[in-house]
Amino acid sequence: MMNMNYTYIVLWACLLLVPSGASSQDYFNFAGRKSVRSSFSPAAAPCVTDGSSVTGSLRCHTVNQEQWIEIDLTADFDLYAAHIYFDEVNAMPLGTFVLQYNHGGEWEDIPGATVENNFSMRLPVRFETPVGTSAVRLRTVNPMPFGITEIQLWGKDVPLIPYGVETKPEEPFSTDTHWVCVNQVAYNLGAPKRFTVPTAKTDLRFEVQESLTGKTVYRGCLKEGIGDFTPFNPPETAGKEYVIRVRGDGLKEGISYPFEIGRHAVQRMSYRPAVYFMNDCRSVVGTHPSGYGGCAWRDGAYYTYEVPGMVLMYLSDPDYFDRMPVSVSWSEERRKVLDPGFTITPERVDRDVLVTARNYYLLLPPLDRTDVPDIIQDIRFGVGWILLDPITIDPSTGGDPAGERMHGQSIEQLAYFLYAYPAMRNYIGEDFYRMALQAGWMWWERAGLFDVIPIIGMGKGRNAPGHSVLPNLLMYEVARREKPEWAARFLQAALAQAEWCVETLDWTNPAHSKGQRMSEPKTILGLVHLALNYPEYAPEGLKAKLRDLAENMVAKSDNMWDFRRFDLDENWTIPGFNEAGNIAGFPACALGLALLLDGEEDRALKERMVQLGYSAFDNLYGRNPMNAHAANHPENGFEGVDQGWPYHYTRDVTARLELTRGSLTSLPGSEMYPFDPKGKPRHPEGWTAYNAVWNMSLAFLNFYEGVTSPRVLRTLRE
Repeated sequence: MMNMNYTYIVLWACLLLVPSGASSQDYFNFAGRKSVRSSFSPAAAPCVTDGSSVTGSLRCHTVNQEQWIEIDLTADFDLYAAHIYFDEVNAMPLGTFVLQYNHGGEWEDIPGATVENNFSMRLPVRFETPVGTSAVRLRTVNPMPFGITEIQLWGKDVPLIPYGVETKPEEPFSTDTHWVCVNQVAYNLGAPKRFTVPTAKTDLRFEVQESLTGKTVYRGCLKEGIGDFTPFNPPETAGKEYVIRVRGDGLKEGISYPFEIGRHAVQRMSYRPAVYFMNDCRSVVGTHPSGYGGCAWRDGAYYTYEVPGMVLMYLSDPDYFDRMPVSVSWSEERRKVLDPGFTITPERVDRDVLVTARNYYLLLPPLDRTDVPDIIQDIRFGVGWILLDPITIDPSTGGDPAGERMHGQSIEQLAYFLYAYPAMRNYIGEDFYRMALQAGWMWWERAGLFDVIPIIGMGKGRNAPGHSVLPNLLMYEVARREKPEWAARFLQAALAQAEWCVETLDWTNPAHSKGQRMSEPKTILGLVHLALNYPEYAPEGLKAKLRDLAENMVAKSDNMWDFRRFDLDENWTIPGFNEAGNIAGFPACALGLALLLDGEEDRALKERMVQLGYSAFDNLYGRNPMNAHAANHPENGFEGVDQGWPYHYTRDVTARLELTRGSLTSLPGSEMYPFDPKGKPRHPEGWTAYNAVWNMSLAFLNFYEGVTSPRVLRTLRE
């Protein structure tokens, strides 16, 4: 239920964020806030994608030499046009240049993007044909100095120039009413319950009230912008909502969005959209007949980890998922995809998705039961897809040198299913399990999973260090029950990789933790699992290494949002990237570490890690500088969300996640922290990878709250 006072505030704030000249048409600049490199003045390069012509100019004073500016789009997009803004202060426009795109690792000229004799300071460039690429370069041999203030790249919908560029300094954000930023969905009984009032100048009093009656049920005082009502644990009443009221400091009273409080309420209100998303996003048979990326889920890739997230979530609360109403029908989907008239919408790297989808129903054992829970059908779909098509390529492969091959991170997903099969055998026949088991034995070595993998990936999230530790430990348990002579090899592979992590990873370097974006849980949960469930085998120093990580996280979280920053210098969030996936996966990391901190000397550290784990859920669900939930279409399957993310991605392109239920979209970047709702938003597109790690976090929330024990990841037996 929407609180009317706060509705007005947020709608007013969102209006302030609409660029001048905006209309009801959605235009999306794919270059916005993306990473930039240049052959000249590298320190000034970021200004050409920051959406402002007043923040600086990328100036080149050297003449008659080849110069370039490269924009990394972080993923492949179909581009139709560019807008280029030249420095109008004491500079001439660039007369001759060409725009190029990264095509299979090589730079090629974009058709129709060669410019000569240009005298315009604001230049639209329409391409003759659209190009799909993950990077664009402006290349020139300039006869005179020039300066560029902004480069924009557009999809099919192209606005008139100028559009979306600030031409005068932005007025600082101001409000006459307190903002009370809460978890809009729910707080759990017996767990931290915190919120933020970024407008408070002093430690104001606050009241928690029943939303319907206005009865005050808890009072407290803010401390440096943070309110804490953890001690309030009311009797459970289904559907009862609460609000928080804050007044003082010369501002009008602020009233939060309503929220629930209940036993495991965060999980209860998250499970359905989490499962709905995995239903809807399946390639070919989901909510759109396409398969961008060629994997089992639209927008998936070898590293997006859908199967592991669902397996962990299922094992953490199997009774709940067994009781969920079944909405997926294997037989109906079989009829649909085998219909000779059924067609798909072509997308990038989808050359065999229809064949793979049909083979899932033709070549793999049939699913005879009609009562198989949706989540188990989804897990089976993902495993079956890997069995049928283990060779993949990242759809944004222009920036990924790994190329098309059998990727280890695809194959290691089989380990989660193989380990968990005893918990699913009532629903999935042994013949399917044996096929997956044989593939695991056959492909593990070929995929390099017995080897130490000495790779530390970048912000895209492709290569989280140590990602093979947990899968090898799961395969160790599988081998113990199925092929004991192989068990030691899986265990040694896990231990060797973990030892490499202990020796190599440096938690003071953000690239080794938060810099892995949504893939961070792969690193941390494998090491936590080893230390927690196999202490007798863990390499020396592992537990101390993880304790150091917890201390690093705490040191970076001393702010009014309880938000673990990227660094303590200038970056709150990962430079250039959408933050939602990292926040969705952080509760798994924080609560996993908290489970490991069991000594008296670690009591305070553990308490703070627990706060940070729950606060990450809060941030995802609305406790952030936009006071907005991460979903920009909360009407699609979510519960309890009053204000979704106000920026929308272009509809009906790429993976079409706006057509799914439960899609997590975006969150504030550094530009909005510590509190600037007018800051530039980042890329507002969901991703399968975000939901995959959200599932992991829900699993570890269950492990921490004792719904089941994390020991289930070692002790599951026939």
